[in-house]
Amino acid sequence: MDTEPAASQFPPNFLAFLKENHIDVDVYNVQKDLPRYVRILRFSQKSACEVCELVQQIRTDAKCDVSEVDGVPGFLRIANQDTKLSQLRAYVAGDIIGMDVSSGIAALSLSVEPGDNVLDLCCAPGAKLLLLAELLAIDAGVSHGTVTGVDISPHRIAT
Repeated sequence: MDTEPAASQFPPNFLAFLKENHIDVDVYNVQKDLPRYVRILRFSQKSACEVCELVQQIRTDAKCDVSEVDGVPGFLRIANQDTKLSQLRAYVAGDIIGMDVSSGIAALSLSVEPGDNVLDLCCAPGAKLLLLAELLAIDAGVSHGTVTGVDISPHRIAT
């Protein structure tokens, strides 16, 4: 994976500060070509064929490789991090949302099942909250558990 040299990004005074404090400038290297991740909404309700068609549609729109993430059901890896979700038909149609795979793993590791009651603190912007609600099978006003999201950070709630 390519990285952009950190030293080229910073003013000389900052580089001098790092050197004086024995901090390696390479800790600030920015990796290029990182993938983008999305989650298929209502994944458990889709057939394998529907998922394949959705992946192919996203691949066509994104003009790059798109693949399912092994071990993390419902997550897709889009190879080009510069892909704009708003340009994907699946996003416009409400079939996918942007969500980092690490957030999905955190939510899935709770092993939430219908009937559980979940409190999500610092929930904004809400992607994990939505996943938890789907896991609880909250659909069409029929609740099989509860999920409550709380966040007090105005800038995160606004996203």
